[in-house]
Amino acid sequence: MGAKGVVKFWRLWRRRARVWGRDEALKLAVLAVPLGFAGAYAAIAIRKMIELVTDFWVQAPEWDQAIGATPWWVYLAAPTLAGVVIGWIMHRVMPAGGLRGVPGVIADVLERAARIDRRQWITDGVAAPLAIGSGVSLGREGPTVAIGAALASELARWFRFAEAEARILVGCGVAAGIAASFNTPIAGVLFAVEVILHDFAIATFTPIVISAVIATIISRAVIGDFPAFMVPEYHLISAGEMLVYLAIGLASGLVAAAWIRMLGDLRVKAAKLAPDVRVRAPLAGLCVGIIGIVLPQAVSIGYGVVEQMMLEELDPQIFGWQVPLVAFLGLLLAMKFAATVISVAGGLPGGLLGPSLFLGATIGAAIGAAAHAAAPLWTESYGAYALVGCAALTGAAMHAPLTTMLMVFEMTADYHIMLPLMLATVVATLVARRLSRASVFTEALIARGIETEGGVERAWLRAVSVRRIPWRSLPTVAEDAPLEEVKEVYVRSGKGVVGVLDGEGKLVGIVTFSDLQPHLLDKGENQGLSAADICNR
Repeated sequence: MGAKGVVKFWRLWRRRARVWGRDEALKLAVLAVPLGFAGAYAAIAIRKMIELVTDFWVQAPEWDQAIGATPWWVYLAAPTLAGVVIGWIMHRVMPAGGLRGVPGVIADVLERAARIDRRQWITDGVAAPLAIGSGVSLGREGPTVAIGAALASELARWFRFAEAEARILVGCGVAAGIAASFNTPIAGVLFAVEVILHDFAIATFTPIVISAVIATIISRAVIGDFPAFMVPEYHLISAGEMLVYLAIGLASGLVAAAWIRMLGDLRVKAAKLAPDVRVRAPLAGLCVGIIGIVLPQAVSIGYGVVEQMMLEELDPQIFGWQVPLVAFLGLLLAMKFAATVISVAGGLPGGLLGPSLFLGATIGAAIGAAAHAAAPLWTESYGAYALVGCAALTGAAMHAPLTTMLMVFEMTADYHIMLPLMLATVVATLVARRLSRASVFTEALIARGIETEGGVERAWLRAVSVRRIPWRSLPTVAEDAPLEEVKEVYVRSGKGVVGVLDGEGKLVGIVTFSDLQPHLLDKGENQGLSAADICNR
């Protein structure tokens, strides 16, 4: 390359660099690629760490693979000792009991301009795999989401992005983590926009889709191209089965609302009874261990048990005694419910998406098994009902039916399951929303006074700088303009808002109809009021 070629290349590079500097959408799309890689490898790393800890205790990658071969004392020792270590970590890292996992990410998006708390690197990257691998009844998706969001937040800090762009990058990290965990790129995207960001704008979708696709490709290359659960082929035996799916939806909504309520109530009571997490965490681990001795299927993540329910391979035994399937499923539901609530109340880190899927599968399997026993010619066996129950309770617990419906659809790739899936999930979500304002993720936020309903809108308003708003088309008055002049300009402009300028011509406030309404009837008390007196600053 000669001198002319070097000059030409330099000019081209400078021109491209200027385009990069001006085009925020291009920046986000480009940065979504490394975030997809990082999110995928973070999900894989957390999964491998959990398997290593699990293998240390039961010489198997999952607890449910060692049922019957694990001594009773391991069920007590593993979560209790993990609670001791985790209690010390949490006391040192988060002494005030800060939010972790998905609730922590949502709180930071709403309250901290999408700057994720750096302490999540330790709580979710180290303590959570230790807890889950030691049998604590929580899921791995919460830590995966938190680490993906933390990686994205660091990237946003590095490039000094504004809040709007930082939020989108956090969504990229979240989507990458979910997509890599479940091999479901569409569900990863929807989880980010429906649960975390509450924003379905096209500009938001583009980089998030890129990250989810990249993460899924990496996950399939490293772990393998297979679904999170092996599921049976679905067949609708009769139209009457829809009543069974309706019952699953109603029951899932009721259990989800009760679960959300119990998570909050027991967390508060546990913190009062044992304020020191160094005491609370080992006690919670001990309680989970006792549950594991009675019913070992209820500990740790339990995805193997969920798959057994879907494939109708569950062996209903308690202490070696064979029990009726429906009774066993009812006890399993109660034990998993209690183990998860105790784990959260004890301050042990982990996710709630995995337990949601487990509880939903158990409800679906129990109702399906009872219906099949009552009407075997008119109903399917319990495997398909367990699958639908997963989506119903998870959608109700997260208040995110669209994400869970498409997640299960991606797992099955069976369009025929969509009709009962939609019915049960929507009914469950309606029931849960009617009974509980909070979701399983926002319950802890609301308890801390963080507004989640309008919090997203406030976050977006913070993300828009004043200089981006087209003030030139705004009618204005001086801040010392009398009230009558403000009324006249407001009516004449028809804009619905009047800007208020200071002596240097800078915008210092606005006047809207709500500001003028108390002064519409002039009875003498409005004398002497100016624009500065009534405007919003």
